[in-house]
Amino acid sequence: ENKKVSPLQQRRLYEQQVADNPFAILPHKPNYLLPFTYSNVNTDIYDNILGDNEYDPIEAKFQISIKYTAWENFIFDDIDLQFAFTATSWWQTYNEELSAPFRETNYEPEITFIYNRPWDLFGLPIDATYVSFNHQSNGQGGEFSRSWNRIIGGIIINDGPIIYSLKTWYRIPEDEKETPDGIGDDNPDIQEFLGIGELGALWQINDHHNVSILLRNNFESDNKGAITLGWSYPLTDHLQGYVEYFNGYGESLIYYNEHTQTIGFGIKLTDWL
Repeated sequence: ENKKVSPLQQRRLYEQQVADNPFAILPHKPNYLLPFTYSNVNTDIYDNILGDNEYDPIEAKFQISIKYTAWENFIFDDIDLQFAFTATSWWQTYNEELSAPFRETNYEPEITFIYNRPWDLFGLPIDATYVSFNHQSNGQGGEFSRSWNRIIGGIIINDGPIIYSLKTWYRIPEDEKETPDGIGDDNPDIQEFLGIGELGALWQINDHHNVSILLRNNFESDNKGAITLGWSYPLTDHLQGYVEYFNGYGESLIYYNEHTQTIGFGIKLTDWL
């Protein structure tokens, strides 16, 4: 109680308090609902199934992300084995002509080994280190199928009011497709647009306001990148308002190779910290 801990360590202490509660589900990534998002995207890819109809640029977006700590102190002290699942959906809520379909849903199960003991890297305070086995897919088939498998390694750096997250990944190779509709890699050039890593930062302005940024870049001559900006602020003791802006490639798998720009307004049920 008298020892000062970092925000990340504080979150882990909260999670440990409910670890034995069979009715408690832990959040993984943020959980949020954006009832109103406006997207500037190219919907030509859907022409074959929409006919004369069109998707609305105004839709809803929401994310559900949970995790389960299966084994604390796995093999070694302070290493936890976790299972996590994240689903992010783009929902044509206001498109009555098409009966309000879900335009796209991305599913992301993963297994993570996380080392929770703080350590220093050239003077930088590392709060957590992790390696995960990650699958991401939009759950569709044929020309709409998108997926990839990765091994992801990352560190989380605590620097006062700002928490930094740096991660990189190795894409597990897949066989090439022999025919357009056959079994094989649906998106062989995905790393040309999403790169091999990303940098995130969360600035806790005070106890009530958080500003986040996420950056990606492919570091190639044909430059492709992305930026996500988020601002969360209090509405009630357990509910936050949330504004999110995205610009670049890879907001969803169906648009991994299409430049998109989106802004959304809504609520956040759980934040990173």
